[in-house]
Amino acid sequence: MASTSISKSPSAPATSPGFLWFALILLVISVCINYIDRGNLSVAGSDVRHDMGLDQEQLGKLFSAFFWTYALAQVFAGWLLARFNVNWLYALGYFLWSGATALTGYVTGFEMMFGLRLILGLSESVAYPCYSKIIAAEFPEHQRGIANALIDAGSKLGPALGIIVCGGLMTAYGWRSMFI
Repeated sequence: MASTSISKSPSAPATSPGFLWFALILLVISVCINYIDRGNLSVAGSDVRHDMGLDQEQLGKLFSAFFWTYALAQVFAGWLLARFNVNWLYALGYFLWSGATALTGYVTGFEMMFGLRLILGLSESVAYPCYSKIIAAEFPEHQRGIANALIDAGSKLGPALGIIVCGGLMTAYGWRSMFI
């Protein structure tokens, strides 16, 4: 079920410019969420460490676990993207990373949190290859720069919003609330 475009399959209607920009807004929101999800452990680190009785080494492993699978899985994500529909691959990644983040709010031990951070990195690894493929396939060449710039802006806005929103949630309801 290979597809090189999000809208150029035989059953898909022609993509209107208005729809493309709406889809881009959704992608920017998703990259904001992506960066909130990967950074929220940093906001909650000291509370997580205290609540779960972790030492500094364990906390360091939790902080780095995401990046182990994220970096390694980027190449595999590109390989998958060359073989499968970008819509389905991105949806699967989004579903998995959202689930891993939500489940993090329920963990009680280091091993489970470590595993969820690995899954988070693995599942978020599809995001940028998918963004790139969608932009390259759907946007006219003269609009790709702004589309890419908006994706990049979302990657900067996400951590800024995440610190404010997650910090507020953590203060009001505890660290687990910001994952759920």
